Amino acid sequence: MRIPFLEGAARALSWSSALQKPILSNERPQDSISLKAAIPGGPFSLCEVSRPADLFDITSVSLSKRPVYIDDMFLVHLYGDFQKSFTGNGTLRLNVNCGSHCEEYGAPVDSPGESTSFDFCEMSNIEQPLHGKKATCPPEEGFALLSSPAWVFPMFLNVPGWYNFTFDAKTDDGERIYCVQTEVCLRWEDEEKNKRYRQGPWNNCTWPR
Repeated sequence: MRIPFLEGAARALSWSSALQKPILSNERPQDSISLKAAIPGGPFSLCEVSRPADLFDITSVSLSKRPVYIDDMFLVHLYGDFQKSFTGNGTLRLNVNCGSHCEEYGAPVDSPGESTSFDFCEMSNIEQPLHGKKATCPPEEGFALLSSPAWVFPMFLNVPGWYNFTFDAKTDDGERIYCVQTEVCLRWEDEEKNKRYRQGPWNNCTWPR
């Protein structure tokens, strides 16, 4: 089953590549820590597929705006350390699905959602200020700040409710750079606009979840 607004949501993020701005995160879990642990700063968590060997060891994340509403533009900043340098480029794959709220939407709990992919270097403004390292992509080993633009584009993503986003970045060789996910409530800041849409349990959700 396809959920129409999810298809639009995935397409919507492809527009943000034209904005060319940041995303952040900065720490890595140990083997003994839950691989789905929340990342300091929120509202992101590591994916189940994340491993200590991932190239970018995320230590924290921050958003330039909170709460985030539909039609908002903001930046996501990822702080962390690159375990090693890599050559070439990479791919950032975005998946949008109904997450833990599929039943409320009348969708199967394993609904795959919608996906789209971006050029990793185009979507990641990488700064490595320590020890005179370059500020370009691909990155070098060491501390880095990744910044990326985001826009809750109302042409495609306009229905109030819960959205589950997964950002999975890999090198051209298939080595994972990082994988983070977040499930958030997105609404219009103007409550009158929220009332225009079909009513359901999602109508009373609040940021972030």
